Amino acid sequence: MKSVLVAGVASLAFASSAHALSLADFGINVDGNFVDPPGVSNYLDDDGLGSVFVRVDSTLDATSQFFVLGYFDYDLGDFYDDDGGVEVGSPGSGQSWEIDEPGFTTGNLLNNFQGGFLDGTNGNLFPDDVAMGLGWTFNVDPGKYATIWFHTSLVQPQSRFFLAQFDAASQQVIYLWSTLKVPEPGSLALLSLSLLGLGAVRARRQS
Repeated sequence: MKSVLVAGVASLAFASSAHALSLADFGINVDGNFVDPPGVSNYLDDDGLGSVFVRVDSTLDATSQFFVLGYFDYDLGDFYDDDGGVEVGSPGSGQSWEIDEPGFTTGNLLNNFQGGFLDGTNGNLFPDDVAMGLGWTFNVDPGKYATIWFHTSLVQPQSRFFLAQFDAASQQVIYLWSTLKVPEPGSLALLSLSLLGLGAVRARRQS
């Protein structure tokens, strides 16, 4: 069934975008704050297409774990409850995802998003109301920061993992994917120590 769905999504990739498209609900959860999360820049257009940027700064004294989740509930075509959803590829390390009915009838995606986790399942009972969620869990060293991008488009991405919501009647598809970048000061510190050690060895040999 999965291969059939993926093939179906691929065949709809160049469908017309003339049909109705709207972002019915949207949210970002930064480490438990989904009401007014810090570090969020919204670059979505009026249709909900574009990108959302999140920067997470660590002001803690030790390396600490954080999470960022994105919730996207689109309405495609003429009806909100005749959509399907599919995941394509393999999620990256620390990446979480979920496709489900938002929570008005049979699903729990919105509750999971607000609770700080995504369950890694596709609970969509096609055709139905569909929402999508993507997220990351990651470590940040003291004084450093991580950056996360969420992207939405009507064009299929080259990302190794993405979610797709499709409307069978209008043959419209919207894609959601995300990237995470975390600096690695630990490796720089190890390199500095190695260079210092090499310098000490040379100094001993010269003496």
